[in-house]
Amino acid sequence: MIFTLLAVHSAFLQAEAIHPHEEGNNTAIKIKSVRGVLGTNDPIAHTRAQIRAGYITLKEDNSPRSNAYALGGHVHFDTKRWYGIELGVSAYTVLNLTNTQNPSPLHEDFFDADGDSFIQLTEAYLDGKWGETELKLGRQILDTPHADSDDIRMISNYFEAYTLTNNDINGLTLSLGYISKMAGWENGVDAKKFVDIAKVLGTDATDGVYFTSASYDGIKDLSFSLWYYHFTDIADVLYTELGYEAYVSSMLDIIIGLQYDTSKETGSALLQQQDANTYGISAEFVSEEIGIHILTAYNKDTGETGASSLNLGGGALFTSMEDQTLDAMGMAGEAWILGAGYHFSAIGIDGLNLGLALGSFKSAQNNEYESKELDVVLEYSFNTFISLTAAYADVTFYAGIDDNNQALQNYNQFRIIGNYNF
Repeated sequence: MIFTLLAVHSAFLQAEAIHPHEEGNNTAIKIKSVRGVLGTNDPIAHTRAQIRAGYITLKEDNSPRSNAYALGGHVHFDTKRWYGIELGVSAYTVLNLTNTQNPSPLHEDFFDADGDSFIQLTEAYLDGKWGETELKLGRQILDTPHADSDDIRMISNYFEAYTLTNNDINGLTLSLGYISKMAGWENGVDAKKFVDIAKVLGTDATDGVYFTSASYDGIKDLSFSLWYYHFTDIADVLYTELGYEAYVSSMLDIIIGLQYDTSKETGSALLQQQDANTYGISAEFVSEEIGIHILTAYNKDTGETGASSLNLGGGALFTSMEDQTLDAMGMAGEAWILGAGYHFSAIGIDGLNLGLALGSFKSAQNNEYESKELDVVLEYSFNTFISLTAAYADVTFYAGIDDNNQALQNYNQFRIIGNYNF
């Protein structure tokens, strides 16, 4: 069994709910996994400028330890609105500080495809806002179930996209979008480049991803969202999520989440058969007064090809952890997670949070895939400008697996990233 140390902003499951409970009020309840909490790109922290320093190390059973040190950051500029229109740009840089004389391999997650430093124009957009309608065109950050920033390395994911959002109906958010390119540490080609979605997905013919969504939080303590993605000539993906908050007392809130994610090949089926039917449930028990969050989540896929791997980022499933995700198995199976978080502000130490989560990932077919991951995270915000996150993940594959898949090695990984925000 392997244990992983993971630091969180609130706990392993975060919901934007009412604390304390206010009669007649309602905000969107957003259920998030361990990966989702850690990978959220904070728009406040990313408004003007940031300096970031990081270290990461990985050790696999049959390989030497790899390491990397980096320094980076970004600067963001935007204009004042003129007839509802503003322009925004941001530039990001990552510098490789790793000792080149060190014989150990370089951990390349922080850098470009060659393991080098780079500078990138990460955002360049035209944003128009008229009443409750907003149109955003160009390079930008996205936060959707199947395309997100997943900000857990030196640089997050960015997208060349065109999005339209409307909030005219109280409590209802409608959106349309098209994604043509992706940059960042998870585009699979080169972090410093905006790469066509076709190459990101491992093909050369699709012309991008179209999506539409409807999210509603007009009913007290209840939120619902529905997302549809069309990966051209690959698959249609449908994702839906329901969140409910039950206020028990001043000492306890219970937050329940349900999700369903499905995909089916379409058109030329460039990535062959896509047949995902993934169900999920999560429950969080929150006591802000004593600083404790308890989380449990479960996902099961009953499709022929396993949970959908059409994720431009960290993925949508409740059980996604620091490293392991259900869709990475590439076959039908199930996953569960149990976690706990503690906010030291309850005993007078503001800004310090500790989290621990244990997860299990197992294929439907015996001996095809089985692993355990235990994540522990420590996060400390010194003030509104300086923050530090340390995360340790350790993954074990169980007996019988190695006979079927020699590529699966036990491993552990540690990263620490510090930010200074302007």
